[in-house]
Amino acid sequence: MVDDHDERETLLLRGSLDMCVLAILDREPLHTYAVVERLGEHGFETGYGTVYPLVTRLRRAGLLDQRTEAGSGPARNVLSLTPAGRESLRRWSAQWRRSVARVSTVLETTPDRGRRHVG
Repeated sequence: MVDDHDERETLLLRGSLDMCVLAILDREPLHTYAVVERLGEHGFETGYGTVYPLVTRLRRAGLLDQRTEAGSGPARNVLSLTPAGRESLRRWSAQWRRSVARVSTVLETTPDRGRRHVG
């Protein structure tokens, strides 16, 4: 049997990372590196090279605002949700919960529950 764990993980991540980034930014405005750190705190093994293009795409779609904050070091671009971003997060979260419930129902009602049948 071929171990497709990494490929499966990538597919699942691709379908959920946008929503997770929006959820993190719904809690507080952050710069992109801090978003990567928060994702890591929740067990996501993703880096700046993945998240930066994602937040750029979300910003261009009108779901994120970006403002420049000056501080003691270099200026940082801080991201926050727009009203459209909050609405998308609400809809995507509801859709995610429905999808997870459907998958869970199938997994729980399948007699085999993913075990290989020998015989």
